[in-house]
Amino acid sequence: MGSKVVSTKLSEEEYGKLVGLCSASGYTVSKLLKRAILERMNEDVSQKEVSTPKPARMEESKVIQTPQVKSTIQSEDKFQYY
Repeated sequence: MGSKVVSTKLSEEEYGKLVGLCSASGYTVSKLLKRAILERMNEDVSQKEVSTPKPARMEESKVIQTPQVKSTIQSEDKFQYY
């Protein structure tokens, strides 16, 4: 499995801050960036696993009226079970 290179451009000011951060933390620029990227990817995975379901949207109640039909059961339609 090969490695891939990721790059970005920073302004002089941004790069200076990055080098200062690396110096303070004891990491090289490469190690600090890799660690930050991997931590962020792990955070995203954790949030997806723990994400709470969105509350269901309450809709207005709909009353469906069905016509009621009276049925008359004739004597021959009745069943007797023993």
